[in-house]
Formats: sequence, structure tokens, C-alpha cells
Amino acid sequence: MGVFYDQPFGAKILYQGDNSLTNLNALDNDSKQTAVDVSSDNFTGLLGVNLGANNNFKIYGGPVLQKIEGELRIRGKNPALRAVDNYTLNIARNDAYGYMVAAAYLKPEIGLKAAITYRSDIDHDVNYAESMPIINALPPALAQSLGVRATQTKEKELTTPKSINIDFQTGLNPSTLLIAKTHWVPWSDFEIAPPLLDKNGVALNALQGNAVDQITLLGYDDDSYMLELGLGKRLTPKLSVSGSIGWDSGAGNPVSPLGPTEGYYSVGLGAKYNLTPEWAVSVGGKYLMLGDAEGLLAASGTKIGKFEDNDAYIVGMKLSYAAQ
Repeated sequence: MGVFYDQPFGAKILYQGDNSLTNLNALDNDSKQTAVDVSSDNFTGLLGVNLGANNNFKIYGGPVLQKIEGELRIRGKNPALRAVDNYTLNIARNDAYGYMVAAAYLKPEIGLKAAITYRSDIDHDVNYAESMPIINALPPALAQSLGVRATQTKEKELTTPKSINIDFQTGLNPSTLLIAKTHWVPWSDFEIAPPLLDKNGVALNALQGNAVDQITLLGYDDDSYMLELGLGKRLTPKLSVSGSIGWDSGAGNPVSPLGPTEGYYSVGLGAKYNLTPEWAVSVGGKYLMLGDAEGLLAASGTKIGKFEDNDAYIVGMKLSYAAQ
């Protein structure tokens, strides 16, 4: 039995300086800077069983409670962004349920462990609170005939994507492990199309003679794949260290300014110390060389520039308890 907590999806971005997604002439910071803050929380309840004469096989899984919320504001001085300039979105905190199932094979005498994990997609009925001031600039009669409005709060479904993880490790010698993991997410099936932005965008395009079926705030062209390889080395009965290299494909290019990279290469280091036979503490760090990408504002189809020569750092700590 167990409980697992993680934050699988999110974005926290603030644009600063002189670029397409800022307006330095505005009177306050909220009007000067494009910003995104999206967060999610997963709580997974796990129940597993051991199978086989030596308990080498494990099957486990359970329900997932997922919470999401977010806010976005688009600000800029680029005339091509005029239709969405000052657009604001708030996604109220929402709870929904999914599930996780997994299977594993273990052979402790050689350090072998192989596992595959499936997490379901999760459907949220989200309240989108939106403001699109450009509509106030239209003649009232025209706005009424187009059926557009400047503000709206409306519920619409948002589906977070499913995923598959494969983890593998095996001993190379009594003190060294080879570790490999891969990850797949079908991001090409994911989109965020807030109802007011969608309806207004389709109508404004029709007014200019452009026929479009839908306006999305965020969408991806490709699925994403990740591969990581590493080595773990036990230095003493209580202390072990590890190193890894990794690659992530990204989910297509051009990219949204809500996630302005096309994949990455990574290098990581970690250490684990067994405080007792049951309790252990792990620490680690990872350096990501983020892939260059061209930015595209999906809501207007406007290319807003290039994101180049960027990197990121990740640090983490884990306290774990395990007993037979």
C-alpha cells in the first residue's frame, strides 16, 4: 500500500524586457508583462500484490485525484498581437479523477527490475473566466451581430494527457547498476481552447475573410518522447551515487510561449544515503540544455520570435521508507 504525490503539469513564466510579449509603456506591471501560472497536483493511492513463487512479479495501481488551476495574461506592443492584447484568463481550481496501473518484474539477486506504468488521461469540467478587451473597440451593433462579448465565465472540458513510463535497471557487478527509463506523452492530442477566446477568434477571423474552425490558446504538433540512461554505484553499504544523461524530443516546433522550448538534453548527478535499513534520503541535481525553438502565439497564429541558448537547473530531495 502507498500514497504518491507529484505535480505532473505546469508552467510559471514571466516575460520581461523589451520584446513582443511586453509593453514597457504601460502604467503598471500587470499591463506591461505577459505572465502564465498553471499548476497541477496529483494524489495517487496505490495497492499492489506480489505474484509468483518468489514474489518476482508485482501488479499495482489505484485511483488518482488531480487538481489543476491557472491564470494567464497576454500583454504586448506588437500590432500583430492586437486581437489578444490584454486578454486575461483564470481557470478556477478543479478536481477530477483518473487511475494508474503498473506491472513490474524483480530479480534482486542480480539487481534486475523492470516496470511499465500507465497513467490515464483525466477529464476536468473547468470554469474559464475570460476577458478580451478588444471586443469593446467594436461598434456595439457589430459585436451583437457577431455574437461576441468582452467577458465571460463558462464551463468547458479540459483533458490532461495520459502517459506511459518504462523503467529498467540491472546489475553490472555487485556494486554497479545500469539504469534506463523512457516516457511517452501524446501531447498532439492535447489542447486548451477557452470558450470565449475560441468564439471571438473565429468571429473576428470571419470578419476579415478568414474561415477557421477553432482558436486554441495552447496546442502541440507532436507527441513527446524521453529517454534517460544512467549508472549507479554503491560506495559503502549505506552510500550510493549515480549519474545520468537524457534526451527529450519536445512536442513540435514552432512552440507556444507558454512552454518555449523544443525538448532538451540533460546531465544529472545524485546520491542516496540509507539512514537505517528502512529509511533513506536521496538528493540530486540535473542540468538541462533546452532546445532552440520558434515561438508561435496559437490564438492569433503570430510568430513572436525565437527562443535560443536557454538552459535550466533542477534540484530535488526524497525521503523514503521501505520494509519487507
